[in-house]
Amino acid sequence: MIAGAVVFAAPALAQDEAAAPASDPGLEREGEWTLGEPDAPLLMIEYASVACGHCAHWYEDNWAMVSDEFISTGEVRFVLREMLTGEPRLAMAGFMTARCADPDLYFDAIHLLFEEQHAIFEAARDGGPREQYLQIAAALGMDEAAFDACLENQDVLQAVLAEHEQAVEDGVGGTPTFFFNGVMVNSGASPEGQGWVWYAEGEPLRIDGDLLPTDGGADTFRRIILHYLNQAGE
Repeated sequence: MIAGAVVFAAPALAQDEAAAPASDPGLEREGEWTLGEPDAPLLMIEYASVACGHCAHWYEDNWAMVSDEFISTGEVRFVLREMLTGEPRLAMAGFMTARCADPDLYFDAIHLLFEEQHAIFEAARDGGPREQYLQIAAALGMDEAAFDACLENQDVLQAVLAEHEQAVEDGVGGTPTFFFNGVMVNSGASPEGQGWVWYAEGEPLRIDGDLLPTDGGADTFRRIILHYLNQAGE
């Protein structure tokens, strides 16, 4: 289909000396992939897969807003945790490619993988997405030999597997799942029987009395971030 397997233990873009132990999913851990200021008032952790359609949809609708309005302003520190949801082989190939690139390009790789996800899915149905991954690798500065060596790197493979297994131990059952200063936020069926809405710690999340639909786009997710920012300031 593509080539071998996944992951090298790459350093995070930034690390906090007071990183939390692996037992606490709501706090930053040593060596994670991060964006934003370490002392930002809101820590936003996302469990995601580059082979998860819902994750790509969230990225398309929300990432520019989150990055421009909250991460770049110093209000949000963002952590990405890798999971092998969706099509696990495609997720593995994607995360391995991202980890084998220059560490400073990790998030560029993740963005390219989300932007090209549809093309990768289409190619997978038609015989194999090797060409799509090679194009992404080339954009990250890797030639074909480096890409093939990456997918054959057992250390990289085991690192991705370990991150996925840790996510399962964290109690995350699907992607995307978020933590906002330790509060788990994920999706579930609306208690009113109309579509899917955001839940916080297992209960429907209401802000100013409103249920928040998962397909509400950037305006809805902005309300969630502002809600937890306001709580952080109380």
